[in-house]
Amino acid sequence: MRLNSENYKYIQKKSINIGDIVPKKRGKSSRSTLESALSSGSKKKLQSVEVIIKKKVLGEAPVEHHFVVADGRKLKNIIELADALETMSEEIFNHHANEFKNDFSNWVKDVFYDHSLAEDISRAKNRLETQIAILRRLVKELI
Repeated sequence: MRLNSENYKYIQKKSINIGDIVPKKRGKSSRSTLESALSSGSKKKLQSVEVIIKKKVLGEAPVEHHFVVADGRKLKNIIELADALETMSEEIFNHHANEFKNDFSNWVKDVFYDHSLAEDISRAKNRLETQIAILRRLVKELI
């Protein structure tokens, strides 16, 4: 399966009625929550709101957001990150993930908007645990 930018959604801007958006309910997509908010008949003042729709973890990051590893490799998606961790040296891994920062976690959170996976990655204590966290998430996506 070829992964590309069609596999994920982008930020959308919509005008909605203030107070119409309710917290996301379990099992209900952001899109259906937004659609129900837009279809309600409220007469409150309109305000422009930016709705961020989560990118799928299997998607490919735009070119300007590819992850550049300290050894020069460029990673386009989370699957490539899992593969890169397999052969990455401890020195390179520690350059990106240490007690002060975790570039892998930040990339997943900021580019793919997957805060849950980003937390799992930041809790990982080493390269192997990081790879396992990513692979677990990928398996969840595929099931």
